[in-house]
Amino acid sequence: MNSKTSTKRRHFLKLGASVPVLGLMGACGSDNTTPPAIAGTPSPTNPTESPGNPVAPNPVEPPVVIPASHPPRGVHASLFSDASTSRGLCWFTDGLDSPAAEIQWGPVPVGMSMEAARNAVQNPLPNVTTASTSQTTGLDNQTHKVVVNGIDPDQPFRYRVGSEMGGWSDVFIIAPTPKANEAWTMVHFGDHGIGELPQRLTAELMKPRHKHDLLLLAGDLSYANGEQPIWDVWFDQNQALLATTTTMAVPGNHENKDSVAANVPLLPFKDYAFNNRFNQPGDVSFFSFDYNRVHFFGFTAGAFLEDGKILKEMAALEADLAMAALRRALGQIDFIVIFQHYTIWTDQEGRAPGNPTLIAVEDQILLRYGVDMVLCGHDHVYQRSKPMMLGLANPLGYVQVMTGTGGQSIREFEPEISAWSEKHFVGLGFSKYTISPGKIVSQYFGTPPISSDDRSRVQHENIESDFELVDEFEIRPRPLQIAKSFVKPPRTEQELAKAHDWQRIYAHTLARNCAHEQTMPKSTLHEYQSIYPNLLG
Repeated sequence: MNSKTSTKRRHFLKLGASVPVLGLMGACGSDNTTPPAIAGTPSPTNPTESPGNPVAPNPVEPPVVIPASHPPRGVHASLFSDASTSRGLCWFTDGLDSPAAEIQWGPVPVGMSMEAARNAVQNPLPNVTTASTSQTTGLDNQTHKVVVNGIDPDQPFRYRVGSEMGGWSDVFIIAPTPKANEAWTMVHFGDHGIGELPQRLTAELMKPRHKHDLLLLAGDLSYANGEQPIWDVWFDQNQALLATTTTMAVPGNHENKDSVAANVPLLPFKDYAFNNRFNQPGDVSFFSFDYNRVHFFGFTAGAFLEDGKILKEMAALEADLAMAALRRALGQIDFIVIFQHYTIWTDQEGRAPGNPTLIAVEDQILLRYGVDMVLCGHDHVYQRSKPMMLGLANPLGYVQVMTGTGGQSIREFEPEISAWSEKHFVGLGFSKYTISPGKIVSQYFGTPPISSDDRSRVQHENIESDFELVDEFEIRPRPLQIAKSFVKPPRTEQELAKAHDWQRIYAHTLARNCAHEQTMPKSTLHEYQSIYPNLLG
């Protein structure tokens, strides 16, 4: 966003003085006369004080404003145990001595205006829940997390976080989760950052035309890469969106670099900043949830290889999808959606045709249970596949929607586009999905770079200019007989361990992760292999 379109908050102190208007008495033959004051009676012409010793008026004391000692910042909300009645909140404060933090929350009552709902002084929030506090990864700051249950599913949810001593956030409002028979919307993108293009994307998402109920972030969010204050910049830039939109996020390879051990890449079991800075169910970095009649599973897909959980993740994916396939066959859900950072198949320049590790391991799990869509990022382009199996068009397969166009950079495609690809686009943008009973309609909104030689700026740079509709498609639930064919018992972690050469998969994934770190020496891969020979055992 350029300086012409940026909005800055300015606070002005307005000083005013009351000016008494005194009537002119008996001048120039006027009829308006004032009777003489009675002795001892105060009046404008006969004050009680003696002329030589006037009585000063009582001074008006200005209200005492005590600056907040620990103002909350970077507030963001997620789903938790139930999409309609539960939310997880997370925020940050500076220093290590924050007062005990809490969330005040409640519904927006019927008839209350949004303006009134945001005034917690005149309209107090009725419920209070105490937050947990821990040190923010890599910083002398604190992370606060709280889970709220029992939210009124029929009314907007309003809340503020902080404390009386430390200071309060603004009052934020989140719309209620739509009912199962109502249409709802979600947005998905990855590879964001903190530059002008990411901020332009966020500004576009905040427009009323793109109002959405759920936001899925497909990894590589802040690009802190170990510089922890960059996370604070990212959360501050996006608080207006993240505090008012239910958001779920998965980590990417740049989150893998972002830990207290970022400069010591061989330290096992890293304390990942991502896990500290998000409040999500399950294992934080991999989890599942239902949103109405859509089942989601979000995970790292190997982005967090060094936490030693890749086999555990795959086993969790297997078990979750087996149950989801059964529920779909029973008519309890309509769709199964995976969201992750890494793309499985790609035509981005330098990365085609795909990710061999995920093709070998993940693809066969997704196909075994009939996943409907895979939403991902990683490659900084937009590419949507036909329904496919193992890189070939097949109506029984899944649709991959790769939306790595969050703004960190804009990349190009290989000259030859694969046969499985249905649509591809170079630029900045996001995918928006409208889900109604029996249908998902996907739309991609984007703006191309100003030229093929300059991909640092985009054509719709001005915030007053709307992104264009670039792509649109829809999917419908699988017929019942086909849905039943995907009902299979899950394989155990031990069975999965025997099904693949995990040491080779592990080594390849490490090599892939190392290749994304330009400063990492080539010898690092061999050091990884020597230090972690039995990591998966």
